Amino acid sequence: MEGINAAARVAIIGGSGLYRLEGGAEEVDIPTPYGPTSGAISLVDSGGTTIAFLARHGRGHTVAPQAVNYRANLWALKRLGVSAVFASAACGGLVPELAPGSYAIPDQFIDRTWGRRDTFFDGDGDGDGPGAAAGVQHLPASDPYCPDLRRVLAAAMDRAQLPHRPTATMAVINGPRFSTRAESRWLAQAGAHVVGMTQYPEAVLAAELGMGYAALAFVTDSDAGEHAAEAVTADAVWARLSEAGKVFERVLTAAARRVPGDYEPRRLLPEPAVRAVMTAPLPATAESRP
Repeated sequence: MEGINAAARVAIIGGSGLYRLEGGAEEVDIPTPYGPTSGAISLVDSGGTTIAFLARHGRGHTVAPQAVNYRANLWALKRLGVSAVFASAACGGLVPELAPGSYAIPDQFIDRTWGRRDTFFDGDGDGDGPGAAAGVQHLPASDPYCPDLRRVLAAAMDRAQLPHRPTATMAVINGPRFSTRAESRWLAQAGAHVVGMTQYPEAVLAAELGMGYAALAFVTDSDAGEHAAEAVTADAVWARLSEAGKVFERVLTAAARRVPGDYEPRRLLPEPAVRAVMTAPLPATAESRP
């Protein structure tokens, strides 16, 4: 990690409602071949464990879900030495058992986004970009979330005595608008339990770089609902997230501290390809930054 004097083995990506971790922190700005991250990364000492924290939408929630630079965010975390990533995600419930106020740990997703840069391995798709040297790679994605980290996260929820659904399928829509009622019914019929805007491509980009990834989803609303009075609004989401933010911080921090010292993430793509991505040259403007 030439030029970087800080390192962390575990990271937390904070979604809506989680923008910082308590405690003393060193902030680092990691230039990437993919452009700027959502913001500076905080290195927080939590009970002897260094946690790299990044606010997905920026500290002031200034980055819309479809505009997040997911590749830069994950590349920067990998550059810091991260092998395990926990994330928070706000979502809408599509089934009665996941009513507002519920928690779930997704194990599957259905991607309904479009236009997002969703792989590090697009070959010549970037011309002379950072993906060219690594070639085209095809990620095995049948189980997109790390089973080991999901178990660590479930155990942290159990210790906090917080009921949760241990499996769930997350439908990922582009945003920033919410679903129509027809879309909401369609996603539920397709087998989705919750709907959000940020789990794709974040989860698969972590997997491409050989990092484990697990997420804690909080149900803020019933999506479009069956009746107008039930339909999601931004005000309702923010009101519920004000309470969930504290739970996110407490549970994700506890999970981060309990990642086993011998944890090894799944290696789903060839190491030489990953190394080619991680050693891609930085843009001249980024290299010249102080």
